[in-house]
Amino acid sequence: MKKTILVFAMLALVLSCSSDDDNGEDIGNQFDGSLESVEDFFSPDLVQALQDLGFIINTGNNPPNIEGVFFSSPFILEASSVPGDFIGQTFADYTSEFFNQNNQALTLDFNGMGGTQTDEGFGSFVSGDGNLFSVYLKNTTRIGNFDAETAIAISGRITQDGIEDFKYATLMLDDGGDPEGVYIENNTGRLLYDSDEFSPRQ
Repeated sequence: MKKTILVFAMLALVLSCSSDDDNGEDIGNQFDGSLESVEDFFSPDLVQALQDLGFIINTGNNPPNIEGVFFSSPFILEASSVPGDFIGQTFADYTSEFFNQNNQALTLDFNGMGGTQTDEGFGSFVSGDGNLFSVYLKNTTRIGNFDAETAIAISGRITQDGIEDFKYATLMLDDGGDPEGVYIENNTGRLLYDSDEFSPRQ
């Protein structure tokens, strides 16, 4: 069973998450790395929200092998649609691990850690071509007594020594009406980046 736990007070999005086994099941055999298949996995509105933040979606069905561990620092807020955020805010350094990449199914597994945040995504999708890639995963998030559906997208350019232009976006898919007032609004989110433009391989 896929498990996702996000605890990141600075992002104020997630305290604990679990990603169910059937996430993406409906399109698992249809994901082909195209923009349309990304929209099928997320939603057209979410993809538009990503693009509005400035997130670059690297489409394609021949992504590079990005397996490995990479370190992003300084990790800076580049864009946000969340009221009260300020651009240039510094977040905890972030470590990403990509493994079990399958370019026939366009899937891979992902672990991430930054400060008190731990991300785990099994069966995430990957697209790209040449040295460019993007990764997509969805999570069921719980803060307090109510669940919400969130999404993570990551992109960059792989090199022998690391990832150039590492970008990390997190957005709200469905806040479930947010009865306790703890979530950001649907289709809003944040885009963070490695401000020295290079995340070295560890």
